[in-house]
Amino acid sequence: MKAAGNPMVGSTAAAGLLNRRQLAALPLALAGLRAGAQGNAPLRVGQSAGFTGGQAEYSADVNAGLKAALGAANAAGGIGGRPVVLLTADDAGRRDAVVANTRKLVEQDQVLAMVGHTSGAGVEASLSFIDSARVPVLGPATGNMGIREAASPHLFHTRAGYDREMQAIINYAALLGYRRIALAYLGDVGPANLRAMTQALGRHQLEPVAVVGLDRNATDFTEPSRALQRGNPQLVVFISNAKPVVGIVKAMRSNGYKGQFATSSFAGSRVVPDLGRDAAGLILIQVLPRPQKDYLRFHRAFHADLGAHAKGVRPNYTVLEGYVAGRVLLEGMRRAGPDQTRSDLLRALAGLGEIDFGGYRVRYSRETREGSRFVELGVVADDGRIVF
Repeated sequence: MKAAGNPMVGSTAAAGLLNRRQLAALPLALAGLRAGAQGNAPLRVGQSAGFTGGQAEYSADVNAGLKAALGAANAAGGIGGRPVVLLTADDAGRRDAVVANTRKLVEQDQVLAMVGHTSGAGVEASLSFIDSARVPVLGPATGNMGIREAASPHLFHTRAGYDREMQAIINYAALLGYRRIALAYLGDVGPANLRAMTQALGRHQLEPVAVVGLDRNATDFTEPSRALQRGNPQLVVFISNAKPVVGIVKAMRSNGYKGQFATSSFAGSRVVPDLGRDAAGLILIQVLPRPQKDYLRFHRAFHADLGAHAKGVRPNYTVLEGYVAGRVLLEGMRRAGPDQTRSDLLRALAGLGEIDFGGYRVRYSRETREGSRFVELGVVADDGRIVF
């Protein structure tokens, strides 16, 4: 007796043949399901930055540059059809918050990479976790020497470090005949930044006349400015975010100081309008080509992408730094492919060699992840222009 309608009843041979065909097709079907599961799902990357606190403007600029680079890539189809999405977390410039944000973005949000951190001290404190998680970290917007000396295989810089910045400014000061130089640095980092400053002086048989540690989020800079001025320096050199630089320069000028100031790239371009008339004579150390120019293909792409994907943001050095970090990350992601893992991306970044973006080069090798050695000095004129 036949069981009507039972699909299992019929020719045993035919049923067996059909099952074998289904089994043969199963790997392809599963591969299709995996591809479908990935589909156009976004590739997530993360950024911890001080969107509030003493680095708020600097962090907003880095973020704008990243968005311009990622927006342009997504408009062109993303990575193999998958958009790249930037997840952000505010650390208010606090080291412990950077560590917590990095851990959350990696462990909970499952980002492929971190990009554009704005606290060197925070990255320094996060290194042990970064290495244990084996997550690529691209373009921290800092020349921090502690993270460079650590030589983490997961950390890829896209700009020169403070050692090269300090060599450039102290060489220039020595040419001018300056012998009395004071140093001001952020006190929440390890000793490597200050060491870069004193080593640059030592190459000219000089010692600092004053050394002062700074709080990046402070509001009163009376004591640091007095300590620096007591040394009677001809030049005060900063490695600091803009807020302490502005506070100290204004305080020392109001107290009659007639010498000169120089600041690392970490102060950002906005330090000039923040200082107003007191900016005249300030030496700015820069680690990227001048962002307002358009004679390089690199500049033209930056301006076009900024106009299209970060509307209303004016080009400056800090925005450009974020943009470069984004471009390098994207190049690594393209080479890693659409279904990449962190390990795939890490291998792709390590194998980039030299990339020429049309006038600005980033280079990695087995020996170094420094990225770039480009350093340039500019001086603020009376009308606020930066003269090179």
